[in-house]
Amino acid sequence: MGIIDWLNTNSGAIIGIAIVLLVGVISYYVYLTWRLLKANNTPEIAISLRCHETHVSLVMLCVENIGTGAARNLRFVTKPSSIPCLDIPFEKIGFLKGGIAYFEPGRKIEQFLVNVIDKYDDLKQTPLEITVKYKDAVDHEHERTFHLDFSENEGFSHIGRPPLFEIANATKEIQKDIHNIAIGVHIPTILIEEKSEYYRKQRVNFLESRIEQLPKEIQQEILREVDNLVIKRKQEIRENQQSGETATDTQLS
Repeated sequence: MGIIDWLNTNSGAIIGIAIVLLVGVISYYVYLTWRLLKANNTPEIAISLRCHETHVSLVMLCVENIGTGAARNLRFVTKPSSIPCLDIPFEKIGFLKGGIAYFEPGRKIEQFLVNVIDKYDDLKQTPLEITVKYKDAVDHEHERTFHLDFSENEGFSHIGRPPLFEIANATKEIQKDIHNIAIGVHIPTILIEEKSEYYRKQRVNFLESRIEQLPKEIQQEILREVDNLVIKRKQEIRENQQSGETATDTQLS
């Protein structure tokens, strides 16, 4: 009975401690939920220099949102503000000059900057720094600074061609074939018989055309030789068949 009496005496304190623990657990789960929601709605802007997929001498400025939330009111600052040897100056690139109002997750922008042929030595000695400022869904401002180096892609090379490039070339070839068919330059051949029979007739027609180019006397001589050859082959086939039948009868007897 001592334990029951002790519980009855200290019930108020026990309930108070339990409430404090419960509030602590709930607060912890609320904090975890808030962190999870924040992580799922946080944009992350990445800026890099990349070689073009097809031509490695072309350098592209790549801006992408690798986060899970949308970025708003993007503003860019480049240091230096201009690089003389660039084919496309920074001040002529729209999003660097005017910013981006809305940049959804997964979006990527690639902007051509320069062909490094005959310019690489100057570019690799020019440091480039781009700072981007943007806001997330709750108007919290973020700032990231990227130090870019044109020499990072030195020695970079491709093996083969990208699949999209091959598909584009194949599409052009198909379009060219369809155009030739439409204007009558190329007439497609539609087979209504076995392929082997079609090729046999092609060979026969080819031989006939060659024979027709010869004088009449030679044409007649060739036809006689062909007839004699056909008769000889047929006779050999009959003799072989008769020999086979005789051998079979002998074995049966």
